[in-house]
Amino acid sequence: MIDGVSVASSGRVFRRHPVRAVVSAIVLTVVLSAAALFILPRFLPRRMDVETRGIIVLVVAVALTAAVWLSIFWFRNVRIAVHPTQVEIGRGGNREIFDRSTTAFRPKITEHRTNGLRSGVTRALLVYSGDREITVELHGFTRADVNELMAVLNPIDAPPVADPVEAARARAHLPTSFTVDASKERGFAIGLTVGAAISLVAALGVVALAFTPGFLDGELSALVLIVPFAGVAGIGLLIGALQRWRVLRAIPARIGVSTQGLRLDAEDVPFAQLTRIWLTPTGYPVRRMKIERAAGRSRTMVLGSSRVQTTPDYADLLVTLRAQTAHLPGLLRLDLE
Repeated sequence: MIDGVSVASSGRVFRRHPVRAVVSAIVLTVVLSAAALFILPRFLPRRMDVETRGIIVLVVAVALTAAVWLSIFWFRNVRIAVHPTQVEIGRGGNREIFDRSTTAFRPKITEHRTNGLRSGVTRALLVYSGDREITVELHGFTRADVNELMAVLNPIDAPPVADPVEAARARAHLPTSFTVDASKERGFAIGLTVGAAISLVAALGVVALAFTPGFLDGELSALVLIVPFAGVAGIGLLIGALQRWRVLRAIPARIGVSTQGLRLDAEDVPFAQLTRIWLTPTGYPVRRMKIERAAGRSRTMVLGSSRVQTTPDYADLLVTLRAQTAHLPGLLRLDLE
């Protein structure tokens, strides 16, 4: 078993990694037991003797432990076995088998935010069988697990074409050269850099003035109050600027696609040197391409967002890559963030 995925003789089995499940169960057990030990006694009658208090706390801690382990290893334990003609889904002691030819499988990725900040992601598998829509919550499945599962269930590889001449004709109508306009992203990075510089210079300037004799006794001494705010703002803007410049350095101005590989500006990247090409779906607000090399190095490029535009469209790039990698099944994958 490797990261929640195992290979069976007649198919592939996907499940939460057992080590990750055990660690989660232990952490939850410790947290809930500590809560029972330190919080529960506050709600018990003060006249209750210590022995009775201890028994109640012990019973509650054991009950919580049993509930945690039963939930993680029974009710929330999902096992999906993908075979050539059918898919077997087991959860909570129940098992259902679906015919792949008459069943549709779709991912459901939900991003949760708290006060505008990303606080977590839940992943699920939607199963459409006849008139039924079944939601299978993939508790404990990582992003890589779900990507691999959907790549097996719904491979995006182009179907093989018996006639190579027809395949060549179909590819001839597809664009092979793409340009990436990242001028807005560059302007955003410059704005963050300028803002960081102004904030930090203002903070340092006030600090320098504070050491001037008599400054702290004058009316302008209140300017010292802006130092912490300007310093924090400057550091935050500087971190954001460095991140945007890092993204910009990875974005090529031109992308060429052929049956042999990619051309990123002046760099040739043969498909033979790659293990995976990950593309985010076209409906995502930020569309990325990540290439993984056999040598272990990877590169992630933003090719579509409110500040980055690919011409022809990013969807055309996906179609072109799908056609040009048809002779390399499994190379192209969707990255379901």
